[in-house]
Amino acid sequence: MKMTNKGVGIGMLGVLVAGCAGTGSAPSASGDQNLARQIAETLIAACPMSAASDEQARAQCAANLSDNKGLAAVMKNPFLWGGQKAGTSYHPEESNMNWFNTFVWRRMYLSLLMFTGDMSIEQTADGLTVVHLAAMFRNQLDMGSYPYPFWHSQKKWDSYQLAREFIMVIENGKWIGAMRSADQDPSHPNVSHTWSGQWHWEAAATEMPYVSLYKYLLSDRNPNADRLDSAYRALSDGLRSQSCFMCHSPDNHAGITPLEFFNYPNQALVARNSIVARLEQNDMPPATNDLGLAPGIAAETDRQDLISLAQEFKAAGDAALAFEGEPALSAADDPVMAGTAPAPATTTTPAPSK
Repeated sequence: MKMTNKGVGIGMLGVLVAGCAGTGSAPSASGDQNLARQIAETLIAACPMSAASDEQARAQCAANLSDNKGLAAVMKNPFLWGGQKAGTSYHPEESNMNWFNTFVWRRMYLSLLMFTGDMSIEQTADGLTVVHLAAMFRNQLDMGSYPYPFWHSQKKWDSYQLAREFIMVIENGKWIGAMRSADQDPSHPNVSHTWSGQWHWEAAATEMPYVSLYKYLLSDRNPNADRLDSAYRALSDGLRSQSCFMCHSPDNHAGITPLEFFNYPNQALVARNSIVARLEQNDMPPATNDLGLAPGIAAETDRQDLISLAQEFKAAGDAALAFEGEPALSAADDPVMAGTAPAPATTTTPAPSK
C-alpha cells in the first residue's frame, strides 16, 4: 500500500516501542508492520528534503537521528547496511553487507539521505516486513562530510547517488538492516569526484573525513572521547602492523561479507568485541587466504600486546556509547562473540564495501 507522511513527530516511535515492550508477546506480522510504519514516519520527519549541498540540513538530520533513542531501541545491533545485489531477495545476507554500530550508522550514513515522504510496506512470504522509502542522496556535500570516499569506485558512488529507494528490513520486532535498492534512477542528479587514492587526508589543518572522527560522533560533554581516540589510534597502529587493513578497509581486497571496517575510528566501534575475540582465538589472518599472509600472529608478545590494546578500545568504546545513551552490545548480540559468524576468509574476488 502507498502512503504519504503526515508529519508524525519523532517522539512517537518511543511510544510504540514502550507499548510493544509491555505486551509480553512475540512480535506479530501486524506488529512488525506498525513498527515499520513508525520508523519510516520518524525518518521522514527527521530528514526532509533539502538542497543536496545543504550541510546544515544534514547536520540537523544527523542530530535528529542520533538523539532518537527510540530508533536505537528497535535496531538490531550490530546493523547491516549495503547495496542490494541485483536478483536477490530482501534478506540482507544475500547482498554484500557491512556491520555497523547503530549509533554510528544513524549519524554518519543514514543522515546522508533525504526522504520525500512516499513509502510502501510489504510483507514477504518468509516473514520479512519490507519498507520502500523514496529517498535522495546528499551528493553535493564537502568531501569530508562522507564516511569515506565512496567515489573510490564509480559503481559504489552511483549506488548511493542513483538508488531509486531506501529499503528497510524488519523481522521479529527488530529493524535488522537496510539497503540501497539495486533499482537505479539515471535521472537522479549526478556529481563526479576523482579519488586521490587516499582514505585519509587533511583540509584546513583538519583530519578528513571529519565525520569519521569521535569528535563528530560524540557529544561535546562526553568525558570518554579523548580516551577512546587514544585507544583507537594505539590499536590502529598495531592492527596496521599486522596487515589487518588489507582486509578491513573499504576496498575489501579479501571479499568479506559482512565486512567490519578497522581503518576509521567511528566505523571500527562495531568491531570492539570481535577484535578481542579474534585476537584471543588468533584466527586473523585466517589459515586459508589468497593474499599471501601468514595465519594468525606469530609472535606471542605481539598478540598479547594487541589484546591489551583491543581490550582498552572496547572498554573506552563501551563507556563512550553508554554516555550517549546507546544500548550496550552484549556478547550474545555480537556475531563473532556468539559464534554465529563464519571464521574470516579471503578470496580473490573482492566484495564491494558499503
